[in-house]
Amino acid sequence: MNALRAVVVCLVFVCAAVVSPAAAVTPGWSALPVPPAAVSPVTVSGLAACGPDEAWASGYEHAADGLRPMLYRWDGAAWSRETSFPGAGDPGWFGTAQFAGEEVWFLRDRAGVRELLRRSAAGWSTVALPQTLWTYQDFAAVPGAAWVVGEDDTGVQVLHYDGTRWTRQATPDGVLYVMGITARTATDAWAWADTAAGTTVLRWDGTAWRDAQVPLPPDSNVHAILAEASGRVTIGGSRYTDGTTRTFLTTGNGRAWHTTHPPLDGTPVEALVRGPDGALWLPVRSDRAFQSKYARVDGARTTFSYGPEREDAIDVRPRALARAGSSLLSFGTVEIYGSKPNLMSERRGGRS
Repeated sequence: MNALRAVVVCLVFVCAAVVSPAAAVTPGWSALPVPPAAVSPVTVSGLAACGPDEAWASGYEHAADGLRPMLYRWDGAAWSRETSFPGAGDPGWFGTAQFAGEEVWFLRDRAGVRELLRRSAAGWSTVALPQTLWTYQDFAAVPGAAWVVGEDDTGVQVLHYDGTRWTRQATPDGVLYVMGITARTATDAWAWADTAAGTTVLRWDGTAWRDAQVPLPPDSNVHAILAEASGRVTIGGSRYTDGTTRTFLTTGNGRAWHTTHPPLDGTPVEALVRGPDGALWLPVRSDRAFQSKYARVDGARTTFSYGPEREDAIDVRPRALARAGSSLLSFGTVEIYGSKPNLMSERRGGRS
């Protein structure tokens, strides 16, 4: 009887280990080597991934005579510096990186001239902008379309590229600035704008830009919009209330909008991504000088994880996050005691 009881107890523990989520091994963050930038300090602008074997990080170096463009490529095994693009030796900078299908696009400044740079299977090519703007707030690219938003001496500019030509798109009355833009398809784009009444979310339906009628919290600022293939849209930002700044997330499913306030202490959410586990992830300011910190937001629950410990680090700051297959990739800067900030990258999860 005692032997039978022991067998039953062992089977119970084995089954619990198989079915219990708590017993599953949770992958942690690991450091990925990054070749150092030619010049330090550096600024990381963005990170985009297309599956586990291709990701691009963009930014610029702060040289003594001005800014220098900076690109790094991930091939699934290692990061490498990319210098084969047109004008790699010219002064300038790179903005964010975005994938449009299998092509990667960048907004860049090349010796004072703004343009879109793209890389396809055929190699590098550039797309000249139709006019010069005073400010360039953001851009978005999807198969068959691209947008650049900013201002010139006539006011708000939303420039649209259909693969052949550029056109100017009108915005609803009352829009003062278009601060950011993202797109799901050529006929489904989202933007956030300033108006006299506050921040407004706009949507392009293939015909016109219209107020999306999103019920944002009062006195709020939008930092990012995550428009997913499923139709779900998540809007992240911050609001000032009761003397403090609070982070908010407003999510829509096509029928209704719901706002939550995860405990992120007003953390900017520009790097917000949907992880392979279905939760929202973003880098946050770490309370440990020698480790990065990430937040995971899954419905009403927010949890935090840390990157690997880095010897003599006084500031580890991931700037951008992207899903790469079944992993999460981060790219940013690390400052080691006695040196200027240079580049760092971390990964959570394995290669798919």
